[in-house]
Amino acid sequence: MARTEKLYYSDPPALEAEATLLRVEGEPAAPILELDRTIFYPEGGGQPCDLGAIGGVEVAAVEESGGRVLHRLASPLAASAGDRLRLVLDEGRRRDHSEQHTGQHLLSSTLLRLFGAATVSFHLGAERCTIDVDAPGLGGEDLAEAELRIEEIIAEDYPVSVHLCPPEDPASFPLRRKPPESEGEIRIVEIDGLDFTPCCGTHLASTGRIRHLKLLGAERYKGMTRVLFVAGGRALGESFAASRAAREAARALGCSVPELAAKAARAAARLEELERAAQAAMRERASLEAELASRGPGGLPPALLVKLADRGAEAALESAKAFASRGAACLAASLPELTALAVAPSGEARLGERLKPLALAAGGKGGGGGASFRASFADRAGLESFLASAAAELGAREAGRV
Repeated sequence: MARTEKLYYSDPPALEAEATLLRVEGEPAAPILELDRTIFYPEGGGQPCDLGAIGGVEVAAVEESGGRVLHRLASPLAASAGDRLRLVLDEGRRRDHSEQHTGQHLLSSTLLRLFGAATVSFHLGAERCTIDVDAPGLGGEDLAEAELRIEEIIAEDYPVSVHLCPPEDPASFPLRRKPPESEGEIRIVEIDGLDFTPCCGTHLASTGRIRHLKLLGAERYKGMTRVLFVAGGRALGESFAASRAAREAARALGCSVPELAAKAARAAARLEELERAAQAAMRERASLEAELASRGPGGLPPALLVKLADRGAEAALESAKAFASRGAACLAASLPELTALAVAPSGEARLGERLKPLALAAGGKGGGGGASFRASFADRAGLESFLASAAAELGAREAGRV
């Protein structure tokens, strides 16, 4: 069976072309076309496929099978074998994928050269790209050094070229990784003396066309390091967004961008201090309210219901805990947050077992154990329905204003 002529290799800049339809397969609603030639790169080598249109119909996916490139359309096409069809490539998608893939070659070769970290796998994602390298200890300083060297190579605009083997011999190149043994023809992508890698993807003509590469971080993954990055337009967008966010944050904090890190650290420490003080005040308020209620005639009942009209769920929890510490099972509700919490002096109350069915019946979600229960509701009606049934189940008396 004849192989498809791959214009994405022989004529990479081509964004439009004409091709002859050889055969139509699959369902009429989403036909699969085989053409004598194509500009559409099929999914492979860690790179997603090209998209665009054939005969004015949107291309949904492109795959390769035995040298045949197959194009699945998103809707029917009125054409038959022998017809000439117009192919139009999604230029932005091709450019983006070429930027990410060329950037990956540059990143992988740089990490190998600087730290001996060989790339094991590559994933070109819709938003971010990743490589996994066989070095578990890459950190922030390593990434900063790699990023600096990468930007120098981008600025120096090294040519990117392709070698075909045969006629050339793959053994004559200092390959970064072994070529696939099953391939009859091997494409070796070279970054002018810096990197030689067997690869079937699409690439830019030079490193300068990457424009920018941004390392987004690194994390441990299965004994290796997973490096997150974006290149080209994605990297420029990431940098512009980060710069804009830094300026806005500096303006909000009343400082310059260079002072932002120190000012933000001080603000975070102050916020943490205030949050601890607020939490302590919340607990103290709940304790005082429970103490005042316990001084009433007859003291506290065995169980009571507390509705908080202007406090959140965490305040409701502190209230329930304060009453439970004085021997009363408490069902507390935050009306603004549509959340109910129950706390009992001991697990013998079996709160989770008794209250969960009531919460589900009222449209709520939640759970708990013997001495505690928590549930949230989509609306006030559901919350009130649960509070009524739960109060009846616990024999809880509604408390006065707290």
